[in-house]
Amino acid sequence: MSTEAADTAPRDEESEVLVPQTVVDKMRELPSPAAAAVARTILRIPSARGEPIPLNVPGDPPGTVYWALDPGASGAPVVIYRKALPSEEGKWRVTALMDPAAYRAYGNGLADETVVQGVAAIVAAGAIAANEYTSAKGEPD
Repeated sequence: MSTEAADTAPRDEESEVLVPQTVVDKMRELPSPAAAAVARTILRIPSARGEPIPLNVPGDPPGTVYWALDPGASGAPVVIYRKALPSEEGKWRVTALMDPAAYRAYGNGLADETVVQGVAAIVAAGAIAANEYTSAKGEPD
């Protein structure tokens, strides 16, 4: 079993969308309506094209494009995804769930800020959840 498979939720063999266990775990922490909205959104990939989101993730091949799909439900995070890399299973990979307020701020010009771009890249790589970052950013260390 590959490392990729070990970090991935069980999936249908016909599935084209890979959802890492970290994303599934975050979905389980959401209120039921928000989790259901996220699940429906993931099922719409790739037929519902998201908005391109500029991310420069270390280790990604040049030209890797990330997309964001907003479930449009109260409290539901935005689904961040990209095409699967050649070494990954499936055709698409959900990389993170991003807090809707953080996504709106990112889309309203913050994407050009170096620090914000770095945090967004970490989020896209699945290392942290955006809602954890945004809820903790105002708290003292």
